[in-house]
Amino acid sequence: MPAVRRQAGRDHRAIRALALLLATAAVVALTTASAQAKNLYTLDTAADSSGPIVVDASGNGYITWLRTAASSSAADSVMFCKIPANGHCTTPMTLPLPAASNDSDGGTNQPYVVLAPDNEVWVVAPRYVLDDIVYWVSTDGGVHFSSAVDVNAPNDYASETSVDGVLLEPDEPYLTDTPPVAYFDIASSNPGVGYSWLPTNLVGGGSQMTGFQFTNPGAGGVAGATIGQQPDGYPLEAYWNLSSPSQVYFYRQTTGNGTVAQPIDAWTSSSTLVGDGYLPQLASGPRGLFLAYEAYPAGNYSDTPSVLDVEQYSATTNTFGAAKTLVTDPQADTSLHDGGTIDENASTGDVAVVWPKFGNSGGEMRLWISTNAGASFTYKGDIAKFGNSYSGSANLALNAKGGGFLTWQDGGGLKVADLAPIKTPKRHKKH
Repeated sequence: MPAVRRQAGRDHRAIRALALLLATAAVVALTTASAQAKNLYTLDTAADSSGPIVVDASGNGYITWLRTAASSSAADSVMFCKIPANGHCTTPMTLPLPAASNDSDGGTNQPYVVLAPDNEVWVVAPRYVLDDIVYWVSTDGGVHFSSAVDVNAPNDYASETSVDGVLLEPDEPYLTDTPPVAYFDIASSNPGVGYSWLPTNLVGGGSQMTGFQFTNPGAGGVAGATIGQQPDGYPLEAYWNLSSPSQVYFYRQTTGNGTVAQPIDAWTSSSTLVGDGYLPQLASGPRGLFLAYEAYPAGNYSDTPSVLDVEQYSATTNTFGAAKTLVTDPQADTSLHDGGTIDENASTGDVAVVWPKFGNSGGEMRLWISTNAGASFTYKGDIAKFGNSYSGSANLALNAKGGGFLTWQDGGGLKVADLAPIKTPKRHKKH
């Protein structure tokens, strides 16, 4: 019996040790998962564009993209999907183009989603060849959409300062055209949207448009831009030039009613230099306006920039402040035209930066988060892998629960990842 008891004791201690080991592993797994992407999947293997995504107050994601046409003479399909919080896209839909515009010349450029008041969802797509804008409107939260509405644009549309299309502001009253034209939001729920042209006064059935481009953008030509909101509500557009070295500048609106639908003289007459670098991305929200971009290592202009900096805009000085460097990569791990993104949580004010690190067989998406208004950033690690032929920039939309969606395009198609909470909720003490 004593031998049996000793063996039973050893077995019991082994079981307790195993239980402790499993519990520790579970804690480590939960800690690791808090900075990981889940529900990572390929949304469309035939995607021909990236997938800008936005989220609503309930954490649902809204994404739109282009699907490659079966024939080179046909237009790419405009796709849309509403993704439930913590779920997958199960019912992507095709948004039909206007009649007689389904050939390749009638195709759209990068579409994007805008969430408007009263449960309205807008999908907006510029068309550079036809110099117009096509949009679709849903009044039931993205379940059904109207037929395509075609709005004419200036003849010089394709040459204007543009990245993602048209940006309007929804806080203004709806206009009286049929169908009505709403202003679109530039708040943090719709981050990173650029624009080319803006309607002036469409009230009373008018159709006059105003198309303008910023003067003297700098040497090298504008390679890309992004738009955000200053603390006073006015828009600010940052861009980068293909100069040597590449440089980041911005223009800002200074007068008007806070919407982008203002003439060019409502903006600063000249741009402001941020610094040497490229691939700027803006995010705005309750903690202010933030800029992320790749800068050069000190004095080294021999290759692509490789220092990931974040700067916060000051409404006092009308400039971006001192840079906070998140990481300095080997230049071989960066790409001249392919970068990441930044987003500010519209509910919590947390700021998140996702930026790729490239390798021989793809790379990894890395996450940094600030919970103190940009005073400091914490590295959360590798949250997702991507394959070869990564294209463009990632898209990030945070929700009120500390998670959100991350999307990007690589050689395998359009990828979507549902981010697990990136901030551990506070626990109340037991009394």
